[in-house]
Amino acid sequence: MVSCAKYNAGFFNAYARIAARDDLNFLLHLGDYIYEASNTPPATQTPGADIDRPFDPLHECVTLADYRTRYNQYKRDPEVQLLHLMHPVIASLDDHEFADGAWREGATEHKPEYGPWAARLANAFRAREEWCPVRRPDPSDPSRIWRSVALGALAEMFVIDTRTRRDEPVGGDAMRDPSRTALGPEQRAWLLDSIDRSTATWRILANPSVMGRTSNADLPEDVRPALTKVKLLADGGEGPDFDQWDGYPAEREFVLDHIANNGINNLVVLSGDVHVSLVLELHHNEDEPVAPEFVTPSLTSQNLDDKMKWPRHSGDSDAIVARAQELLPDWVWADLDSHGYVVVDVVPERVTVEFWHLDSVLERTPNEELGSKWTVELGSGRATRVPPESTSAR
Repeated sequence: MVSCAKYNAGFFNAYARIAARDDLNFLLHLGDYIYEASNTPPATQTPGADIDRPFDPLHECVTLADYRTRYNQYKRDPEVQLLHLMHPVIASLDDHEFADGAWREGATEHKPEYGPWAARLANAFRAREEWCPVRRPDPSDPSRIWRSVALGALAEMFVIDTRTRRDEPVGGDAMRDPSRTALGPEQRAWLLDSIDRSTATWRILANPSVMGRTSNADLPEDVRPALTKVKLLADGGEGPDFDQWDGYPAEREFVLDHIANNGINNLVVLSGDVHVSLVLELHHNEDEPVAPEFVTPSLTSQNLDDKMKWPRHSGDSDAIVARAQELLPDWVWADLDSHGYVVVDVVPERVTVEFWHLDSVLERTPNEELGSKWTVELGSGRATRVPPESTSAR
């Protein structure tokens, strides 16, 4: 699984490494397949890297022609072509397929002069379908991507949309309104009913935004700026990043209540969006975890060392992780510096998860390493780390 392929931030080395593997059935893309941004972004977004890889068009995508041109640019990339040649792709979506901070009726970066949001959203969906064609879950609705994918009797994967059906992301007390939704009523009802009805050995939730808690009011002040940089806290570091499931806590608890109360003990959550590697355990209230969550690093989009301008694995990020874990009960492990991808191996007895990390995205390089490896035993609801000495390079 992968997410967050920012063209002007780096080369798609992870796609090349994935294409070279012969042990994969498909690639799960959790969103931000393209970035709609301009090559000179607003202050709310991180500039691209100085690697002579500008966006086409240079301006932000708004019209159908803009989005078509941007997809065309991505599809001309040799690593993207190689990936699609070698492996099928099952894709969800995130906000950058449309506009940063997208929600049901608008987006954080959608300006009035761009015209109606509905027209821009339709343009983005149409270009996406033209360049990444897939059978529609609902033939009459080009905006519906949520669906289930049966992997024989072994697993059923539920691919959801946490962007285009959601209420507007808001901070403060308003985010705790019990009526607020990240899924929308129709998708939520479908998801819970589908999970209940599944007879597969494993249930897998393909979830574009982080579900676990990444905020705590007691986090020390010197940790907050770094977590804000990678969207684990809201701007200013004063509260949860309300763009994630942290911004919809009532609906998250409703979903986790449903899982716990119905004895569902074979769920694994796969997530993206925040550009870092995370292993979390999702808790129902303060009880035992109901499911593990694995968050894939970005393909190229800037993570903590990129944004802070310090060397990868210099120790600065590890110190922040250690302090954050003391106050974030969902966190099991984190790497805030590495780009790459995640391999998920599903067999009846267990799910094994490997984080593969690259040495660089600023030049084309074949080097990667196994950053960490985890197992989830059927019925446990927990992620257990395989000893570090088992890691290796490829």
